[in-house]
Amino acid sequence: MKKRKKQISIILFLLVVLSFLLLLSDTLLSEKDKKIYNISIITRGRTSESLTIMKEGIDQAASEVNANISFITLSEENSVEEQKELITREIKNKADAIIISPVDYEKMAEPIENAMKKVPVILIESTVKSEKVLSNISCDNYKIGVSLAEEMVQMGNTRSNIAIVKNNLECSSVKERYDGFMSVMKNTENSCTFWEFSGQKQVTYNEAKNFIKENDVDAVVTFDAGILELIAEAKKDLSVVNKEKAAVEIYGTGSTSKIISFLEDKVINATAMQNEFNIGYLGIKTAVGMINRKHIDNGTISSTVINTQNMYSEDNQRLLFPLIR
Repeated sequence: MKKRKKQISIILFLLVVLSFLLLLSDTLLSEKDKKIYNISIITRGRTSESLTIMKEGIDQAASEVNANISFITLSEENSVEEQKELITREIKNKADAIIISPVDYEKMAEPIENAMKKVPVILIESTVKSEKVLSNISCDNYKIGVSLAEEMVQMGNTRSNIAIVKNNLECSSVKERYDGFMSVMKNTENSCTFWEFSGQKQVTYNEAKNFIKENDVDAVVTFDAGILELIAEAKKDLSVVNKEKAAVEIYGTGSTSKIISFLEDKVINATAMQNEFNIGYLGIKTAVGMINRKHIDNGTISSTVINTQNMYSEDNQRLLFPLIR
């Protein structure tokens, strides 16, 4: 009897061991067969806070779909040649898909069309001039411009002197915001003057400071987050020695910590912003879908205008501080 029980115990032990080995084998095979997607993201600028928020969305999606991410910023802001070189390099490096924010609506069209013949290409924030069907993840940039102009009018600017910054209009997202803004301005009695900066950060700050100091403007508008920061900083510093310049209103786009701080201090009157986190997240999801030859609809990202009065609402706090969990 004891011998029989011992035999049964041995058999049960062997069955348990066999089951464990089979389970381990299935797990190892499953991990081996699990595809890793190599996805390259090419920005249109250098490292910035907006890109950090976008990358948070990218990393979240990447963890869900088993993607290996190569996140590439430019060494020079809005460099067409650098973006072209990076596209060629990432294709040679066997990227399964490329996500890119094109720096130029016209000049980046051909390089992107050529890249699409080899790998899926997803455009984020901006697009290019092409007759081909392009996958694009962005907000309604024209609407952002319209909303920003309507905010300015509601704040009482109907017969004001408005200075409008025209930097980076070769980028479709910036141009669309500008077009939306001007569609409202043309129906007002505001007087619009146009202004363009040299480009370098310190030079832009000095130019902004001199422009505000030497010109009789009621408001300044820009459609680029980096330039908005510099204009606001110039106004704040100038108002210390020239109290009258503290009345100049500042409007723009973006939601960096500096912009939020200037908004709280009432240096900036309003900013239009898009959900950067969602752009990154949907970009990766769309890329994986295209790699697997699935039809993916273009993603439209939400946007809103935030001013000193509504910035503390629950919804706007979630947009302004997306990294707080």
